[in-house]
Parts: sequence; C-alpha cells; structure tokens
Amino acid sequence: MLLASDSPPGWPDRDPRPPRIARLIVQPLAVNGEPGGGVRVTGAWTLTSDDPRVMGLSALAVLPGGRLQALSDSGALVTFAKPGGPTQAWVSDLPAGPGYPTFKKYRDSEAMIVDADGLGRLIAFENRHSLWRFEAEGSAKRFPLKLPTGQWSRNKGIEAIVRDPADGSLLLLHEGGHLVLRVSDSPTPEQLPLTGATGGIADAVRLPDGRIVVAVREIGLNGLANKLAWLEPTRTGYRLRNFATLPLGFFDNIEGLAAEQAPDGRTVLWAITDNDGWRRTLLVRMTLDTTKAPARAGA
Repeated sequence: MLLASDSPPGWPDRDPRPPRIARLIVQPLAVNGEPGGGVRVTGAWTLTSDDPRVMGLSALAVLPGGRLQALSDSGALVTFAKPGGPTQAWVSDLPAGPGYPTFKKYRDSEAMIVDADGLGRLIAFENRHSLWRFEAEGSAKRFPLKLPTGQWSRNKGIEAIVRDPADGSLLLLHEGGHLVLRVSDSPTPEQLPLTGATGGIADAVRLPDGRIVVAVREIGLNGLANKLAWLEPTRTGYRLRNFATLPLGFFDNIEGLAAEQAPDGRTVLWAITDNDGWRRTLLVRMTLDTTKAPARAGA
C-alpha cells in the first residue's frame, strides 16, 4: 500500500503507453579529441525517435545477441540494434514501480543491471528511493531493503548498480559520490565510504574481466565534463581514480555505461547521454586498452 504522503498531488504528468516498435533515427557524429587513459572513441551517433519515451535515457546494457537496451528516467525500456543494424526500437513501459504510473516521480528509474541471460533485471528508482526486480514474464517485486534515505534528496539516490567481482554481492552507488551500499543477505545494506570522487556518479559497469568502470559527471565553467574512473577496493570501502575524459559537447550528459568483449578480445564500452528533453541524445562506442588498467580486484 502507498503511504498517505504518496497520494498524487496535482495533475498527472506521465502518460502510460502500450509497447510499440518506434522509428529510430541514427546519425553519425564526428568526435574530435581522444579521452586518454587507454580509451579510444571508435564511433558516435545522435539518436532521435518518433516515440517521446526515447528520451531521458539513464542506464544502458548490452543484451545477449548484441542488442542495446536503455532505460529512461520515466520508466521505459528502449531496445535497439547497434548502429548499422535496423533503425527501429522496441519501446515498453516498466510494468510496475513505486507508485502511480501516471506520475513521473513514481517512475524515476535511474540505474539498471541485466541478468547474464538477458531475461531479468534490477532497477533502482530515484525520488521514491527503492530497488525493484523485474522478470521477463512481466512480474515485478520491490526488494525489502532499508535504504539510508534520511539525508537523501528526492533527486539524488542510487545512480549505478554493479556486482562485486569478489563475491557477487550488489554494489549500489549513490549519485553524491561518497557512498557505496553493499547488498547481501541482510535487508540492511552495509554502508561503505567512497573516496576520490571529483563529481557526481552517473553510472557504472563491470567489465568482462571483472573490473568496474564508473562514469563521473563534473560541472564547471566549461560545461559538463564526462569522466571515466576505476572503482578500486580499499581497506575500509572503495575509491575512484579518474583515467579518461570523454571529448563531448558543453551540455552532453553521460548517464549510461555498458561493456562487452569484442571477438578480437578487446573491451568495448558503450555510453549514452540523457537529453533531459532538450539536449541531444548521444550513443558513443569506445575501446579500452585494459593493459592500462589497475590490477584486478583482490590482486
């Protein structure tokens, strides 16, 4: 049941829609400059669509078979082929969430991790801070987690989900860049400090070899700086170490990261930006030279 404080005030501001195949316009874009740190940009594209749900993309995953799946910050999944494939997207609303589907604040989905078989997924919601499990057949269940939300603002919550390479436990990264929640068997996550952040957390991804890359967003006089950082374990928690800055535009805002291993053994990183309804949506493909990475966790 919803709490009394969750009763919907005012007029609905979200329109639930049925699933559909949407047109996806994919336009190549030249990117000048190199990120450094062993990262090389190998492609960039702008994405537009005739479906208004293909906006505000805030998480990204590579599905089995190679398709990409993005999650919007209004509770929609957008599944599409990599550039060069069919220019269509399968768009569907999440079947459930923390509250009324006609209000965006109850569908403010910000982080996602997809099962290895591509069938189930974990999704974190901001605003009504919670973690949900979605199965392929459409069932949904809220995790009984006791998140430490007392000091969290409505619009700053869990921004990334990854699995710890050491034991497979879930790591939830708070947008503020100072806290990692480790989820194991207890409903109360272990709170671990995160040091080294130079900005807010935008997303994180576990690489095929087990290491974790985090997207860090800095705001300054030169606009948004989208950086990549290694998430490294420490004696008491975790630290971030920046290693690359993506050569994007003044307003471009990376919100989703995904990774896969290419047939030649290289690591391929994908990044997607959140257009917030007025900026452009970018899809960026990169290769990562893992010889420049730190030692594996636990090494």
